[in-house]
Amino acid sequence: MHELLKRAENFGVTFSDLRLYDVEELSLMVSETQRQITSTGRDSGGSLRVLVSGNWGYVHFTEIESELVKQAVDSAYGDERINIVMLPAIHDQVIIKPKVPVTKSPEEIMKDAVKLKDEIINISHSIKSVNVRFTRSKIRKDYFSSEEREISLDYELTGISVRAVAREGDVIASASTSLATYLGDPFEVFDTREIVETIKRRIDGQLKGRPPKGGDYNVVLAPDVVGVFSHEAVGHLSEADLAVNGILSNVKGKKVAPEYVSIIDSGFSDNPMAHGILPYDDDGVESRDVKIVDKGVIGEFLVDRYYAAYLGERPTGNARAEDFRSTILIRMRNTYMLPGEMSKDELIEEIKDGYLMVSPLGGQTSPDGTFQFGIQEGYRIERGEIKESLRNVGISGYTIETLGKINGVSKDFGMWPGYCGKGGQSVPVGTGGPYISVRVKVGGHE
Repeated sequence: MHELLKRAENFGVTFSDLRLYDVEELSLMVSETQRQITSTGRDSGGSLRVLVSGNWGYVHFTEIESELVKQAVDSAYGDERINIVMLPAIHDQVIIKPKVPVTKSPEEIMKDAVKLKDEIINISHSIKSVNVRFTRSKIRKDYFSSEEREISLDYELTGISVRAVAREGDVIASASTSLATYLGDPFEVFDTREIVETIKRRIDGQLKGRPPKGGDYNVVLAPDVVGVFSHEAVGHLSEADLAVNGILSNVKGKKVAPEYVSIIDSGFSDNPMAHGILPYDDDGVESRDVKIVDKGVIGEFLVDRYYAAYLGERPTGNARAEDFRSTILIRMRNTYMLPGEMSKDELIEEIKDGYLMVSPLGGQTSPDGTFQFGIQEGYRIERGEIKESLRNVGISGYTIETLGKINGVSKDFGMWPGYCGKGGQSVPVGTGGPYISVRVKVGGHE
């Protein structure tokens, strides 16, 4: 047991744990006018948490000092109702080695970014600006608890994000895409021609596209959009601190969707863009798959140690903090809908008058389950064929109703990386799914 936890025992705490973080970061940005390293260096520190008379006490630090335990104990306050799930002792070390390690200097990475920027700016004279960002985080986490849990994690996350803006006459178009992975150098893991082609397709589509005719339509949502729906409209509502008094608590254990609809949250996937990798969470809990929607039935909620005890459920490994300075919150990891049996083409062929929505552009979900997502790449479908592109389009609906209106799920599957915000904190996540056919409200404007 770590020395700080031994000292905590002398203060009569019923539980204590210690998180140590060491993160080495590199971030750089390239545009037409700038080439700069926006962040570099190391951030190290820790946090000590103690459970005293049913209340949490907490202190974070950059250097271990003897008075930290007393500071944590003195900070404990509340209504003396905190109860958590205790876990058996475990000693584990997890090292996730990249398949293609980043061996380049920042200057060499800058050259890769400049090359990608130039390839995109040369697509069309309509493109006026391109911004390319590269990020890399080498992460070491150590966890110790008074239960004799000692866990260490070593892994790294890297990514490329691109945003381009184009203009033709009075029409302004913007397009963005991101690739991120735990497998190493993204310029080597991924084919960057995919980025160039994606930006070109989305810019062309928005410049030439037309706003859709608004109304309720049968649409096909691509994996990127399905992932955002699974995360925003379902995942957030299943986080136990929101779910216990939310709309999903009223339908837990009930069938709300066809049997071929399942949505899970997982701490690991072999998909290269499963950005929310988390073998153990910041509560020192092993990650396990959570079946939020299990064959059409609302299943489990995402929990931390406290809500596991409160709900009488097994811990899920969903307790996360942005860094050692931040308190632990219930957060998603990789949230996605499972694939089905149909093909993408079969889903599209069944649409006589509707739309194909390929890529989202922001969105939000209210506590009552009302969601609204912008779409940056979409197309009209007429008699089972993909027609002209769209611009200024969005979709909206109500979570439970929309789940019930899904009438087809493809075997095609994809995932995308992202960052999720909650409580002022941001953590890496993955979203994804298959193509689905569903009826939603489509909106558009000039």
